[in-house]
Amino acid sequence: MKSKLQIYDIVLISLLTSFLFVQEQLLTFIPNVQLTIFIIVLYSKKLGLIKTSLIVTIHVLLDSFYTSSFGIIYTPYIFIGLMMIPLTLTTIFKKINNHILLGLLGIVYSIIYSWLFLIPFVFVLKVNPYLYIVSDIPFQILLASSSFLSILVLYQPTSNLFDQILNKY
Repeated sequence: MKSKLQIYDIVLISLLTSFLFVQEQLLTFIPNVQLTIFIIVLYSKKLGLIKTSLIVTIHVLLDSFYTSSFGIIYTPYIFIGLMMIPLTLTTIFKKINNHILLGLLGIVYSIIYSWLFLIPFVFVLKVNPYLYIVSDIPFQILLASSSFLSILVLYQPTSNLFDQILNKY
């Protein structure tokens, strides 16, 4: 029985990672509009820390290699920015299940994710921090808005569907 559960977990993690990766690539033509934060919030709430961490790790590696951005400037900050979602949602925000509160957390995650890139841009690439912050504001607003709206609109129905599918297997 244990090996079937392990195979099930590998298949589930593979499928959900693929879904996360593909949706992000399909939406790359719209800067900072994506479903990534919503999906990681959903996975964190439904699958827990370990499985979601594996999904995030595989996703970040795939994305970094696919976009040729693997390196010290992007990869660690993408990983940290996305990993804070399952880490906080399975610990300090574990009891939050309301889609409005999760949407507000989506805004916070988006802002923190965006601000993490200030570190390599300022210290490695020597970009003026003021110019970086000012020029990034529209992109932060887009990311925060898309994260909030996708969680607000899609979390509850997708969560119910996710429960039905997971309970079936």
